[in-house]
Amino acid sequence: MIYALGPQGSYTEKAARIFAKLISGKVRLLPSIYDVFEAVTRKNLGVVPVENSIEGSVTLTMDLLLEFPVKIFGEVSIEIRHCLIGYNMEKIRKVVSHPQALAQCRKFIRERGWEVESVESTSTAVQLVARLKREDVAAIGPKEAAELYGVPVLMEDIQDYENNKTRFILIGHQEIENPLRCNGFPKKSSIIVELKENKPGSLYRALGEFANRGINLTRIESRPSRKDLGLYYFYIDYEFYPRDDELMEALRKHASFIKHLGTYCVIEGDLRV
Repeated sequence: MIYALGPQGSYTEKAARIFAKLISGKVRLLPSIYDVFEAVTRKNLGVVPVENSIEGSVTLTMDLLLEFPVKIFGEVSIEIRHCLIGYNMEKIRKVVSHPQALAQCRKFIRERGWEVESVESTSTAVQLVARLKREDVAAIGPKEAAELYGVPVLMEDIQDYENNKTRFILIGHQEIENPLRCNGFPKKSSIIVELKENKPGSLYRALGEFANRGINLTRIESRPSRKDLGLYYFYIDYEFYPRDDELMEALRKHASFIKHLGTYCVIEGDLRV
């Protein structure tokens, strides 16, 4: 079973169905990202958003990757095309959506002076508007959700930037085997690192282990350690390296903590489901 953020019509559900098609699995929807991680601890699979090309990382997902005993089994990127969904363009006073969707349409909303309200997902927002049936409240979400819940699409492609994509990851309990087979797809790895020392050059020396081996980093990001101001965990994604054990051994010279989140497939090509 693959658990994903719902309700029906969410972008996460679309990503989950791509993974489900590849492993002949079924998708079950849950109300929050936290619920998905909890389901994964019971040795299920889950799909969560991890990064958007406009707004950056989904911080809740990043923090839960550290907190929960999970690994990443696969990655897929979905094109995000937001719609304004409601009943009367002229009477809108408030728009509801997931915080990332609201941020991706910030300029569009601000130009119109609308209030905003955050909910757990874009499809939750559309479901709410369908239930309220109020002309002064609209949702930002996918066209599929508007069709599913019977709410008119007032405008399409309202995101502030055209190139709007979100990366979704397939996660599983760290004790289970990855059900995906790469079959020609490119591979990458992800780790979380805490440095031994908070001194000038500490991060430079740790990253030198990648440079010295010709390993291409695809992302590096810091998150507060919650231990003290100025202390961070570093999330690092890098292209597949065949001698990963040797790389981890080298990194341990610089790190007090390393969590290897897995080496996994990056799903590309025809993503229709």
